[in-house]
Amino acid sequence: MKVIHVDTERGWRGGEQQLFYLVKGLSKKNVEQSVACLKGEKLWKRCKEEGIETVDLTGNQIKDIFILGKAGKKADIIHAHNAKGHNISVASKPIHGKKVLYTRRVDYPPKNNFLTKLKYSNTDVVISITKTVKKILEKKGIESRVIYDSEEKNIISKVDKNKVAQIRNSLGRNIIIGNIGALTEQKNQFLFIDMAKLISNKIENTIFPIIGTGKLLYKLKKYANDKKISDKIKFLGFKEDIFNYIKALDIFVLTSNNEGLGSTILQAMMLGIPVVATDAGGVREVVINEKTGLLVSKNDPEALCNAVLRIIEDEKLRKNLIINARKFVNEKFTVDKMVDAYFQLYGEVIE
Repeated sequence: MKVIHVDTERGWRGGEQQLFYLVKGLSKKNVEQSVACLKGEKLWKRCKEEGIETVDLTGNQIKDIFILGKAGKKADIIHAHNAKGHNISVASKPIHGKKVLYTRRVDYPPKNNFLTKLKYSNTDVVISITKTVKKILEKKGIESRVIYDSEEKNIISKVDKNKVAQIRNSLGRNIIIGNIGALTEQKNQFLFIDMAKLISNKIENTIFPIIGTGKLLYKLKKYANDKKISDKIKFLGFKEDIFNYIKALDIFVLTSNNEGLGSTILQAMMLGIPVVATDAGGVREVVINEKTGLLVSKNDPEALCNAVLRIIEDEKLRKNLIINARKFVNEKFTVDKMVDAYFQLYGEVIE
């Protein structure tokens, strides 16, 4: 079996991490694979570091259609992992003639135009990463199968205790309440800053690191300055050793407007960090309110503030959330489960 995975993202986000987990897991099942990605970008570099074969794309969709079409002739399945990758996978189908799969990770509906309808009608199998995403697609008449995103069971072994101590020391003797994600409208770190202002008015020894990069960095810095909380908000940028930074947190807060699932939530839960999250998209399938975390309405800084304060002040609640969350992720969201589900799906597709 030969699979070409297609991902045209320029950065490294949750979708690219999930793709990497899948490729490495399938390789243990002797599945021949390559990753079609943009030459020189983060995913391409990581593939080269790990010895994963690549199909080198250019970023020019016309050229990439022909590049993928030619490479696809030697494959059994073309599996797209992002929207632009989906475009070129379907557009190159007349050349390679192979089955096209697409994993959809976002919780907003597809565009209602002819080209989008044509694209989905020429996709052999669509995979949704949550039931929420599946329901959104169903409203557009698109059938899909649910295979959840995942996290490794052993990520605690990748944590460097000394580095965690260094991170905590660098942030002072404070309660560390953090947010991790690309600095975009979707992740809505403006809400995180609003929440931080409310919390810092009630508890002085708090600090609020934001880990990630993106186009809104300067707007967010200005917003924090305007809110007179810039001394408490720490923009730390993108971090390769993200597990160390998650483990350094006392509480992880997700403030997204839209979210397919939120794979950083899984990481926080596996590392024993309590989670507060907005009720965005598929998040509620991971953050079961009062059981695996605290779930609040979107765009409500006071609700976020109160949820965080509850976790700080209620030790029993905090411990129960941590225990329940880790158990829940281990039961439902492991890499092995995801890899097995895709392996079975691939087998069905090429029968």
